Amino acid sequence: MGPTAPPTAPPRAIDPRIRQRRIEVRRREGRRRLYLLLAMVGAVVLFLAGWGATRSPLLDVDHLRVTGARRTTADQILAASRIHRGKAMIDIDEGAAVRRIEALPWVGGATVRRRWPGAVDVAITERVPVAAAAGPPGTWVAVDVTGRVLASVPAPPPDEPALDGVPPARAPGTRLAGPVGGLLRVAAALPPSVRPRVTSLALAQGGQVELRLRPAGTVRLGPPEDLAVKLLAVETVLGQVDLVRLAVLDVRVPQSPVITRLAVPPPAPESLTPRR
Repeated sequence: MGPTAPPTAPPRAIDPRIRQRRIEVRRREGRRRLYLLLAMVGAVVLFLAGWGATRSPLLDVDHLRVTGARRTTADQILAASRIHRGKAMIDIDEGAAVRRIEALPWVGGATVRRRWPGAVDVAITERVPVAAAAGPPGTWVAVDVTGRVLASVPAPPPDEPALDGVPPARAPGTRLAGPVGGLLRVAAALPPSVRPRVTSLALAQGGQVELRLRPAGTVRLGPPEDLAVKLLAVETVLGQVDLVRLAVLDVRVPQSPVITRLAVPPPAPESLTPRR
């Protein structure tokens, strides 16, 4: 016969206090799991309720206001922004809307602000034309101080000088090519009393700037530097000096402007033939 198994010890009785403690621990764990489940369900319900509220007519765009636009219509601005009545407020990307609006030719800056629960304000800062440039054959364009092409025009505006010797401009919204920065700075700095006298601006040798005057005459500014002093000299001379037969007004040294006049043709000699 094989060896006999040792007798099994009878199970020891568990102290009732320990048993009660274990039961309480299990109950607390069950309640904790139940609370966690209820919290998760509540969060999902709140999320769905909030998402549904943002898609409800209570939180869509009801009012649109555009301010600061004169050259560009409100319809063009809103079309570029892609914001329309009925659009969910939560779906509006203000930064993207600003970038699209600022791509419009006349727009220099834009802000888009949501006003909850259902309004959007769009504020525009428009560019200011300072000169005209040749466009496609037979056309002209207005440009601002940065060289941005603003619009096509049939002829240079009478109050804006033309830019001579620059590459033809392209479509509105693009920028002029070539070294035009100096010319544009001068065009933007022209005093109001001088601007109507200037028909065009041109780059001379060495990057110097010249102004063509009406009805005749040229102003030599030199490099586009110290413009305030140089243009003050131009304004003073044009306002105080008789400019009949003006050929050149040189203000490259603004403290000592130099005027060159056209030669005066000599008077015709009187006839010596005796009168009868």
